[in-house]
Amino acid sequence: MSSFKPAYGLAAIAVLSLLIAAPCGGGKGAPTTTVPSATPTALATPTPTPTVAPEVIDGVEVVPLQFGEEAELPDDVALIVETGCYYCDGPATGLYRVYRDVSGQLRTDALFTVEALGLPPLGVNTSKEGTWVDEPYITGLALNDDASEIVAGVCTRGYCGGLGFPTADAQSTMYRSLDGGVTWEEFGVLDGESWVVAVVKAGVVVAGPYKENAQPKYRLFPSDDPVVPPPGASGWPLTVPNGDLAWRTDDGRLLRSDGSQVLALGDDASLGDIVPDASGERFAVAWWTNGPSPQHRVGLFSSDGHPISAFSLSDSVRVRGWLNDKLVAGNVSVPWELLPTPEPDSYAITFLPAVFDVEAGIAHPLAGPFQELPLFGRNYIQAALHGPFARVVNTGACLNVRSEPGTAVPVLACAADGVLLRDTGETRDADGGTWIRVLTPAGVEGWASTQYLER
Repeated sequence: MSSFKPAYGLAAIAVLSLLIAAPCGGGKGAPTTTVPSATPTALATPTPTPTVAPEVIDGVEVVPLQFGEEAELPDDVALIVETGCYYCDGPATGLYRVYRDVSGQLRTDALFTVEALGLPPLGVNTSKEGTWVDEPYITGLALNDDASEIVAGVCTRGYCGGLGFPTADAQSTMYRSLDGGVTWEEFGVLDGESWVVAVVKAGVVVAGPYKENAQPKYRLFPSDDPVVPPPGASGWPLTVPNGDLAWRTDDGRLLRSDGSQVLALGDDASLGDIVPDASGERFAVAWWTNGPSPQHRVGLFSSDGHPISAFSLSDSVRVRGWLNDKLVAGNVSVPWELLPTPEPDSYAITFLPAVFDVEAGIAHPLAGPFQELPLFGRNYIQAALHGPFARVVNTGACLNVRSEPGTAVPVLACAADGVLLRDTGETRDADGGTWIRVLTPAGVEGWASTQYLER
């Protein structure tokens, strides 16, 4: 059973604050975890600048977000983390999975990197500054609700855009995983400037080409059917429950594809993230206010769009996945006052993975190996998967998941080494061994031999 445990204070962030971000190249259910019996005491938070009157959203007062002690990752949660350089607009560099293994130690598994594909360089460039090689780079990462399906786009010819205009020969290749990121296959090739945006029930939403001062065109792959935003939509869409799309507007609303409203944050607001809980009755929301002094917000909304709680902070915040019925995983900018003083000429990495108590309004930076991930910076949490897990090991190929315990019954799926199966805890003996009932990342329920599982 999972627990939410204070670690050893914010001192662990000292390691992060001493790292210098590297420059980037290229373009751009399950058992519920236990709610803690008591919330760790919040640490001191800088006093916000006094205002004439408190901000109120639909009757709910916005109060400052507090920062609590550093937290450890629960035992039965696996985080999917996007990496990339920190102080730059470069593309993502990979996906990693972070979780606790059978010994309780944090484990980091590389799920997807361009280097692992072994692709040839895009070309060689020479100028008076020198010669450099353009390498393939990620042109979008998208996950479905439970991260069972992940699609990555990679620029494999020419220049596909991101920090400049694409070349005429630009081409992206899509790769897809159907087992939570462990195995991948080539999924399709897209000519021109095309970026992976979302995974939905009908396929992969792709954006591009772009035109100045205009919304990009959206289409589905592989059908090539157009995806038409509702009137007023602005910017890339988000995914909401059941694999549907929702669209931001410039006046602070979120719309379904049919134009109906999910929520409204106000004319001066811009939506960042919205993540439904397991019941679908509440949403964790991150947004910001526009104007000369932008402010960031995180809070809890009911499914009918009414706020339950709202908290303010001066810098960035992201929400990406629920850990239980009150804790949400994401990222937050930790105030300088709560970080150790960095070494001279170094850059403090302040935008850290965190756990939010969205009812009490406390953010707990996450302990873990995030400082060890490549490029030491953009550790964006993209999904939180719920266990407990049984990890497939030592098959040399894949583990059969069968309709019943035993070796003479039909095979429903075959899970590769490294796949995390969800362990239901139900066991049976058959054919001289022990079998457990599991769920694959794609939701196939069956039985697997414990001979090839770490539990």
